[in-house]
Amino acid sequence: MCLFNFSCFLKKTIRATAVSHLEEISEEGIDALAKSGTVAVLLPSTAYVLKLKNPPVRKMIKSGVCVALGSDFNPNAYCYSMPTIMNLACVKFGMSMPEALVAATLHAAHSLGRGKTHGAISEGRVADLIVLNTNKWEHIIYRLAAHQSIIEKVIKFGRVVYSRT
Repeated sequence: MCLFNFSCFLKKTIRATAVSHLEEISEEGIDALAKSGTVAVLLPSTAYVLKLKNPPVRKMIKSGVCVALGSDFNPNAYCYSMPTIMNLACVKFGMSMPEALVAATLHAAHSLGRGKTHGAISEGRVADLIVLNTNKWEHIIYRLAAHQSIIEKVIKFGRVVYSRT
């Protein structure tokens, strides 16, 4: 049995909300993820650093798989910058900027089992967000290695935990 065929098994038996390292996922695996509702966590920095083949992101999205982005921060992929992760997802994986933003926020929250309370800005959700000083939100993605200059505030649980001013 193909390893990624058992995403349904993961979902039903051990209640896995997410799986990662999907560079070699099969068509069957993509279908299984879509049917099980298991989140596919893509790791662009790992794929980049280790020169892995790109996961079939477009096929996953078209099949209805909930695609999230993560950093896989570890010694072989020493990057915890989510703006950089989003940039790599756009450049390396062919995701659009809106897709990368949703994958890094709402879908990432779903991968952690917090999709109903985190990952989006709306009434009743936890206020974890950043305030940008820019005329376009896309600057957080395409200003590679310069995104910190446009982050004005970081808000965690509704409280400002960082302010440039």
